[in-house]
Amino acid sequence: MNRHLLTAVLAGSLACSLLSPALAAHAAPAPVPLTINHSSAAPQDVDISVTSEGFTAPSALRPGAVTFRVRSTDPAGAWIGLVRLRPGVRLETYLADLRRAMGDDPVAGGRAVTRDAEMLGGSAVAHAPAAVTLNVTPGTYHLVDFRDVELPDLAERVRRVTVLPGRPAPSFRPPAADPTSRITLRDGRFDAPDVLSGAVRVVNRSRQYNEAMLMPVRPGTTLADLDAFFEAVDAGRDPGGWPFAGGPTGVVPLSPGRSAVLETELPSGAYALVTWVRDLDSGRMFAAQGMRDLVTVQG
Repeated sequence: MNRHLLTAVLAGSLACSLLSPALAAHAAPAPVPLTINHSSAAPQDVDISVTSEGFTAPSALRPGAVTFRVRSTDPAGAWIGLVRLRPGVRLETYLADLRRAMGDDPVAGGRAVTRDAEMLGGSAVAHAPAAVTLNVTPGTYHLVDFRDVELPDLAERVRRVTVLPGRPAPSFRPPAADPTSRITLRDGRFDAPDVLSGAVRVVNRSRQYNEAMLMPVRPGTTLADLDAFFEAVDAGRDPGGWPFAGGPTGVVPLSPGRSAVLETELPSGAYALVTWVRDLDSGRMFAAQGMRDLVTVQG
């Protein structure tokens, strides 16, 4: 996800600004210890509440399925992702490369991030809460709000999470949350139905990390409108108009082969299915190369 591009979209469509470095003066909330329930029958749900000062998260989890339920009171929303650093990579190295990837060096930075970490996905939220269910194995992970990438206290805002050895949490969800729709990320395109209803499984079958974001569109928006917008943004030009009527809700970047199940409280209506990630070969935005769709969300 390119923060500069998304900042512009949010500023234009939501008439609000993202975080400023002045917020560094606020102390981020402390991690919340988790009482581990070792019952094999208990699913694992984690509530994450995000404010402009940061977010709280458990310090420990069981292996298996975990559902991160994210809501934000910050007008900028939240982009909470779970990453696992590769052996020998320090958190400071990863965060420096992440700043490059989401800033002015997206290709080299993105390649460095790929070397640094495995991305398990997570939840982007705007005004509506959302939840993402994914699977974890024992080890050390970090929860990152990608919205905070430019803040000087980014490292203090990151939450370390240990997945303990033991009996895995079950992967079942209540019947109402069983995925009924599927979005597959391919090289340069989405495979998705015209209508998304209920929980949605997002699978990355492409060669690099990528994401799936749902953004409400203004009435009458066409694929040609989306193409013109992304082509202008990709070229560094003023797009001249905003096809979006709100911020992004969806699954933040997943490494190849990873999947996650998305549940949202989005109102029914027309949405753009987009990615803000750049192609690490061409350097261009995937969305400017045709990786975008218009879909209907049925609440």
